[in-house]
Amino acid sequence: MRDHPTLGDIVRAQHRLKAHLRPTPLEDAAGLGAGTFLKLENANRTHSFKVRGALNAMLTLDEKTLARGIIAASSGNFAMAVSYAARLCGASAQILMPVGTPKKKVGGVRRYGAGAEAVLFGDNFDQAEAEALRRARGGLTWLSPYNDRRVIAGAGTIGVEIVTELPGVERVLVPVGGGGLISGVATAVKELDPAVEVIGVSAESTPAMFNVFHDSDRPQVWNTLAEALSGDIETGSMTVPICERYLDDVVLVAEEQIAAAMRFLVDVQGWVVEGGGAVGVAALLQGAIPRDGKVTAVVVSGGNVDGETLRRVLQPGSDPCGIVPS
Repeated sequence: MRDHPTLGDIVRAQHRLKAHLRPTPLEDAAGLGAGTFLKLENANRTHSFKVRGALNAMLTLDEKTLARGIIAASSGNFAMAVSYAARLCGASAQILMPVGTPKKKVGGVRRYGAGAEAVLFGDNFDQAEAEALRRARGGLTWLSPYNDRRVIAGAGTIGVEIVTELPGVERVLVPVGGGGLISGVATAVKELDPAVEVIGVSAESTPAMFNVFHDSDRPQVWNTLAEALSGDIETGSMTVPICERYLDDVVLVAEEQIAAAMRFLVDVQGWVVEGGGAVGVAALLQGAIPRDGKVTAVVVSGGNVDGETLRRVLQPGSDPCGIVPS
């Protein structure tokens, strides 16, 4: 895995980021089982883990590259992270976002970075990404939300924090879409302690990495509470061999279970969490991961949920995204 991030890359990313980002909280969540803790990336800058990778990547770029400008594609969280990082680094950024991206995330791009432009394009992430790659041929610097060594290394700093701050950790649950987050976390965790289980969790509607890991062909469904996890995986993505090497399993959760997890996080833990960030909690609540007393860290990857969506999720008998049974 010559071109893939190493533990050394992750440690260097941690050193690079420490002037800008603090370690995120690790909070007891006994309501999910004894020995369960939440790694709260919703408490990070831009309310998502994505800022780690975007900022680490941009901090490695020279002035000439930054001056040409950055282009990226995102369903929301990476867009805000790129916007924030571009402002810190003095770069301009053009970010392609699907037309249906939650308003909070589009507004965040404009709020976090004066030099960032949110461009709404396409019906889904794959279409936005294809257009961004086309525009990158004009000289802008393409920054992938997951298929980038520097982005993965930034995400991997979460794994270092978990192993350092939670001695005796036995299992780590991580949301998985394209695999940038879990590739970094799994590399760090497994290189530091190979005995720790690392399990990916995604929505039934967003099964790209599940399909790779289990040689399955479940279809993608775009209408999902876990919109941050949606989309196919780029052909040749470095995240695939990393996940095949380090992950112990990938499991799926249903939409109604994601909604229940979001309600649990508000009612019991006091945190607003988006659907994609709540899938690890959903896996424990529904039994896809057993509550067996293992010391478990659950990565809560982001908290950027539209108020309108949150109100629907919290309303009894609601149908949050048009497919959730009451």
